[in-house]
Amino acid sequence: MLSAKIWQEQGVKQREISSRLGVCERTVRNYLKAPEKSPERKKRPSKLDPYVRNIQGWLEKDPHYNCELMYEQLVKAGYAGKISIVRDLVRKLRNKILTDAVIRFETIPGLQAQVDWKEFGTKLVDGLERKLYAFVMALGYSRHPYLCFTTSMRSDILLRCHRDAFRHFGGVPAEILYDNMKTAFIADTSGVFHPQKELLQFAAHYGFEPKRCRIRRPQTKGKVERTIGFALTNFWPRVEGRELSIEGLNTEVLAWVEGIADRRISGLNETRRERFIIEKPALKPLPALDIDIRRSVICAVNRESCIVFETNKYSISPDFIGEIVCLRVDDEQRTAEIFHGTRSLRCIELEEPGAGRVRIDEDDRAAIKERHDADMKKRWRIMSRSRRGRSIVEVETRHPSLYDAVVNGGSL
Repeated sequence: MLSAKIWQEQGVKQREISSRLGVCERTVRNYLKAPEKSPERKKRPSKLDPYVRNIQGWLEKDPHYNCELMYEQLVKAGYAGKISIVRDLVRKLRNKILTDAVIRFETIPGLQAQVDWKEFGTKLVDGLERKLYAFVMALGYSRHPYLCFTTSMRSDILLRCHRDAFRHFGGVPAEILYDNMKTAFIADTSGVFHPQKELLQFAAHYGFEPKRCRIRRPQTKGKVERTIGFALTNFWPRVEGRELSIEGLNTEVLAWVEGIADRRISGLNETRRERFIIEKPALKPLPALDIDIRRSVICAVNRESCIVFETNKYSISPDFIGEIVCLRVDDEQRTAEIFHGTRSLRCIELEEPGAGRVRIDEDDRAAIKERHDADMKKRWRIMSRSRRGRSIVEVETRHPSLYDAVVNGGSL
């Protein structure tokens, strides 16, 4: 079309130009009227150019990676520019990542499960006002879920829910994907996230790899998100407003899971049960023994030969008065095992938290009384010696003639 402008300059009519080019006259007219594009200016190199890949890598792992922390890392790597340039680039790259189309991806059987918590706020549960949570694990291929209601999201509760989910599935997936869960992953001083020690030990025992997904990216954990959404609209209305108990909720929610197993999954035209039949043999077998996931509580043995836990007192042998012991607490069974170092001293049944009760074991009662009596005798002997010491006053013996001298004006 460049020749059209040359011909126009030479005085050739638009009709003739259109005939020569074999296009309609309107096309020629529009082209000739269009303003000429200014030549593109050559892009000036930026101080940030050598570090663009670093920034892209950080944002791929976490789109909300802190910009100031990123700037500190770049300066250490040799960047000499200002933070404003970094912020501008981060804003563009972050928006692109967060606005990418959500692509539904499928995983092979047994490869992946996704985990998340759902908070329900404060509810009246088992007669007490408590915060209520639901743990959800969904298998990636079959979408077969496991749900469990709890009143805490502590690390030991998280691991217990994992264990129960594996038992429910009859096996373990190769990897598990987590959201921004502090009991699962923690950031180091450079902002890189690593699995928590407890989760890492648990994963090594059961044979799966913990992975952290990009936060606020529904495409990376969409299966568990959809499971939570379905539970909120289909299960929760069935129990909301009723008298709630943890045991009752967990019984009902597993019955609900069984009830939805024959529903066809949107877009797949297969049911969860049909796909789980294929996925279950691909799961890793459960280990012969479960790992100890009880939570640890450090206690001191007081002068009464008792430890205090949740306001309740539990006796222990007086040999350990003044020593530090560790309770391995099983909140599910309401039991605890007392350890002194690696030595297990005894298992106890726990009283209700806040009850303020005193539990003296019969094996300890006589020993505690004997220790008390011995301490009282020892204390009495010390007090007696102290009293006798105070009643004896040393008096210097002097000749009577010295006192006569004082009377006569002398001195001793």
